[in-house]
Amino acid sequence: MSAWHRLNPAFLENGVETKRMNAPNAAGATIVVVDDEPVALEYCRHSLIRAGYNVYTASSGEEALIYFRANCTPVDLALVDVVMPGMSGIDLVQRLEKLNLATRIVLMSGYSPHEVQNILGKETVGYRSMWKPFEAATLVQMVNNVLNTPTEIRVHQKGQTASD
Repeated sequence: MSAWHRLNPAFLENGVETKRMNAPNAAGATIVVVDDEPVALEYCRHSLIRAGYNVYTASSGEEALIYFRANCTPVDLALVDVVMPGMSGIDLVQRLEKLNLATRIVLMSGYSPHEVQNILGKETVGYRSMWKPFEAATLVQMVNNVLNTPTEIRVHQKGQTASD
């Protein structure tokens, strides 16, 4: 059992899923999770699938960008790790924005907000953010909130975090 699973005992118990979370309006929503940490990637993938989302994963910004460029299926939300080797999460998000995709963005990081700002500057301020480790219910709630926020309102709420 991984460290992430130990932090979230409801996730697995003796290797068996113990509960299924249902997210309102999750049916049909497609999410791409981008993280270079295999445990975090699998945790997010599994948690979101249990909530009813269609989930694809990428272990790097480069891999995610290839997916977005090649895929004809609209992606409703990208959950992106901020600090990754190679292309950072912010670099990926900026490239996705240049593709004029309607994909909503949630950033995540294991670093503190202060550390992220020191590493990347103020470029992360305009996005919703989550700080690892987080509970599966918190992840599902954040994703559901972002997906159910009208675009016009979402623009005015830039910079909110999971703790807002």
